[in-house]
Amino acid sequence: MLSPDMDKLRGVVIGLSEGGKKEINNALVFQAMALETEPEKARVRRQLDGMTRQNELTRIKPGHYTYNPNAPQRRGEGYIRMWRAIRASTGSFGIAEIAAVSHVDTSSVSKYLKHLLSIGLVRRNGKKGLNLLYSTTPSGRDQRETPYPTVAPRDPFANERAAMSRLARVFFEKDLYSGPARQVVVKECRAILKRFDTQIEKGGSK
Repeated sequence: MLSPDMDKLRGVVIGLSEGGKKEINNALVFQAMALETEPEKARVRRQLDGMTRQNELTRIKPGHYTYNPNAPQRRGEGYIRMWRAIRASTGSFGIAEIAAVSHVDTSSVSKYLKHLLSIGLVRRNGKKGLNLLYSTTPSGRDQRETPYPTVAPRDPFANERAAMSRLARVFFEKDLYSGPARQVVVKECRAILKRFDTQIEKGGSK
């Protein structure tokens, strides 16, 4: 599923793995994304699991992966599975139910349902305990083709985030007194500075 969060994570993964050349692990990703709390780490672990299911990552061992730059783009399949599960539901359904049937994480299901609510294909149908319930509208029942949300624009700082991820890997893993490590630091810092030192973003200052 494509989202700003996933776009950011994908950029970190690509940067740390140097485009698929190096193995990465959970600890490196957590450090590069400055994650400190367990809920934040658990969320990213779920997202990494999702990338593994979509063949973007290959799991070497628990918490260790390689990135597959040539993996087929399968972003739409999650929407297809969710929409099929929603249309197949009779009566009310919850987020967890759709997630279990479609094999998509609950966060993505929740975002998709918000989109479907906004275009009138589902409606809220009360609660079960603390969990919201939904049901399809007549328009939703008539909608056979999968409705896709608008694709989020690509992160305009994806290249700089990737450079920062590679920089972080050097700081976490390499001897900073070594010549090769210093060369990488200089190279990635120059890539970052090239963007920010020559371009004043709207609303920014010199």
